[in-house]
Amino acid sequence: MINQTHLTSDDIRKSLLLRGAEQEELFRQAREVRHQVLGDRVLVRGVLEVSNDCGKDCGYCAMRKSNTELSRFTMNVDQIMEIAKHVADCGITCFFLQAAQHPDVDSLVEEVIPRVKREFGMDILLCLGERSSAQFKRFGDLGADSYILKFETSDPELYRQLGCGNHAARLKAGDLIRAAGMKFGSGNIVGLPGQSLETLVRDVELGIQINPDFISSAPFIPNSGTPCEKNGPGDIETTFNMMALWRIALGRPLIPSVSALQRMHADGQFRGFQAGANIITVNFTPTEFRNRYCIYNKDRFIVSVDHAVATIRRAGLEPILRAPAG
Repeated sequence: MINQTHLTSDDIRKSLLLRGAEQEELFRQAREVRHQVLGDRVLVRGVLEVSNDCGKDCGYCAMRKSNTELSRFTMNVDQIMEIAKHVADCGITCFFLQAAQHPDVDSLVEEVIPRVKREFGMDILLCLGERSSAQFKRFGDLGADSYILKFETSDPELYRQLGCGNHAARLKAGDLIRAAGMKFGSGNIVGLPGQSLETLVRDVELGIQINPDFISSAPFIPNSGTPCEKNGPGDIETTFNMMALWRIALGRPLIPSVSALQRMHADGQFRGFQAGANIITVNFTPTEFRNRYCIYNKDRFIVSVDHAVATIRRAGLEPILRAPAG
């Protein structure tokens, strides 16, 4: 049994390695914390990937600016609003706008935020990368409710070696997001090249220290056309255990069962819920753009509404969806 109020580095280290019956007990404890603190309902988000144009050069991502083979795109306002209506019509209450990190997308998002709030009454979640304090405030003032900016790894040197930039600036951006009045999401990637068990222990500790409103863990999936394409994938069982540890230690944050889990295992997202998750994201990006948004790989798993609802209910939980109008 994990001590929820005093989780030591040794507790974390041992827990990340649990398998079999001991792992299932860790999951049971995570589900109990979720039930006690948040109940048994799951938030369903609708994501739209609006641009793959990127100014960063992260070594594990095919959208990196050095990838000259990738066909770039940015959706327009009319396209985004059409999809937003479809998301709302499905009963989804959170519209998630995601893009690679490039400032050119900001004016587009600024136009969309108030329109989606006014016309469809959905919460707005953004994941657009690092921005200035003034830009984060602009998003918040326009009505954005929350913003995800994962720390990816707790190791500043590994972060630099992977071509991701300044780790301290990445962490500081979380403070700027909160100061802008938005809820803040963070998290990591399990299995990055050069990562160790001790790195993962520190990842758990950093997540606890940050204490975000959302926190996620995703397994590394090698992406073709990147310097890391020949590395092996992250360990999915370690990913589940990290999710469970964050649920037990933090209690309240929203924790997604990400699509990468399903990409790696036929029961991946179901097991994510078993490990304490309480969010799932449905992908609404049109195929013509989705195939170029290379967040994992070309054969990534695309979550549908039907899959999301079936997986939630199989886990003994209930989706948060609005009833159809009329």
